[in-house]
Amino acid sequence: MKILHVINSMTMGGAEILLTNSLSPGGLSEHAENHFAYFKFPTYLLHRLDKKVKVHFLNYKGITDIVRLVNDLNKIIHTNKIDIVHSHLNPASFYSELACPSHIPHLHTMHNTYSTDLYPRPLLKFFERILFLNKKNAKLIFLSEFTKKDFLSTVKFKGDSFVLNNFIDDSFFLHPQKKITFSADKEIRIVAVGNFRTQKNYFYLLDIFRKLKNRKIHLDIYGDGNIKKLQETIINFKIDVLLKGPEKNINFILKDYDLFIMSSKNEGFPLSVFEAMAAGLPLLLSDIDPLKSIVKENAIYFPLNDSETAANTIIDISENKINLSEMAAKAKQYANQTVRKDIYIKKLINIYKKLIE
Repeated sequence: MKILHVINSMTMGGAEILLTNSLSPGGLSEHAENHFAYFKFPTYLLHRLDKKVKVHFLNYKGITDIVRLVNDLNKIIHTNKIDIVHSHLNPASFYSELACPSHIPHLHTMHNTYSTDLYPRPLLKFFERILFLNKKNAKLIFLSEFTKKDFLSTVKFKGDSFVLNNFIDDSFFLHPQKKITFSADKEIRIVAVGNFRTQKNYFYLLDIFRKLKNRKIHLDIYGDGNIKKLQETIINFKIDVLLKGPEKNINFILKDYDLFIMSSKNEGFPLSVFEAMAAGLPLLLSDIDPLKSIVKENAIYFPLNDSETAANTIIDISENKINLSEMAAKAKQYANQTVRKDIYIKKLINIYKKLIE
């Protein structure tokens, strides 16, 4: 099989990490000839690709460059006799659809809960529907049964659909499970991972940590994007939070933390949650249905409309009123059964074969 994978860029986001990990040594390259096309910088993750993957940088300049971009994608498809085009994120979805000949299957992975995904600009989302999602030959992968159900309740979809959970790199499971207890003289180190986008709800997270001042509780946030306003808030209110920027090897640093926190308003199947789970960290997650549907009882959930209650939950944890060790151990086992690479690759190859047949 010859597969063309298409995505907007290679930042440190969940979709980008999933795609690069699937194209890393021991992944899809063992089963297919893989071509990889991305539109623009940055390219933090390119070093993870298997050397057998053929990379195409399209140097997209913006909306006025669409015709050239689509033509270049079309040339890649024809020149390399591609069997399947597999796109991720918007606008890669409908640009790929414009470039893909009708006789070649175009498969797209939906990475977020569609009804509440506010990250794509409304105009891009409109074009995605009109040019791709409403077509009878549209073929979609959903990250969970919940995201599929949500999408089908929002869009009149007539195409083919598959459910395929994300996976994480095996290296996250190498961290030994540690006993989690806290003492008054030791600082609690909490970590959040995710690019600085509206859906990640970082200003609410800062509001929570404003209520934890004068306590030995510290937060590091790893991600890429515009941090100016967040940094101003941290400085103005003297919050014990550091914005660490993008991190290429997050698996090496998770062992240095005690807890993982996520305050997102919307998610699909966030890799960072399962990476923390596999590394043995207890999870503090926003009380939203997409997260509860995939993480289940393996986390502590906090409300998105009451920062005082959320802060008190962290205080209870710091005072050992909540037993996290048992929950973290069970969560690691759950991740081991759910997000292994070999399971994902096998299921994805079967989807490719079905589409070609």
